[in-house]
Amino acid sequence: MDIKVTEQKSELALAYKEHATMENIVAVIDKGLNMTINHLMALGKQPAGAPYCCYTNGSEDFSEFDLELGFPVAEEVPVKDGMYMARTYGGKVVESMHKGAYDTLEETYTAMMRYVQENSLEMTGVYYDWYLNDPDNTPEDELLTKVVFPVR
Repeated sequence: MDIKVTEQKSELALAYKEHATMENIVAVIDKGLNMTINHLMALGKQPAGAPYCCYTNGSEDFSEFDLELGFPVAEEVPVKDGMYMARTYGGKVVESMHKGAYDTLEETYTAMMRYVQENSLEMTGVYYDWYLNDPDNTPEDELLTKVVFPVR
């Protein structure tokens, strides 16, 4: 697994936020990403990049958290239904590419957390998953997710 420190640029995004637990995470992600892409399509706009899920305000055991779900956009768009304009994190990050089913992402997270510790980096408590291909037409073992930890 290739894990590296790099710089990520901040991007303007159409986003939606909702509290989630491990029990309803899939439904919340589906809801947020479907809402935002459908809104962009209704406006005749295309996303400027891959969809993302940003985890914030996680409980100590990571059983619940807030999820920001969205798509980068080239320009601000009108918002509705709890959607808002956001900016993704820009700055120093640890990143890795996860290949495989979403339910195996924990393996990548664990390896990345170990890397952060071993390299004396400080986590910010924010985590990003960038979904690089579509699970509706990609075999599970071919799914690509860029995992990003903002660090100090």
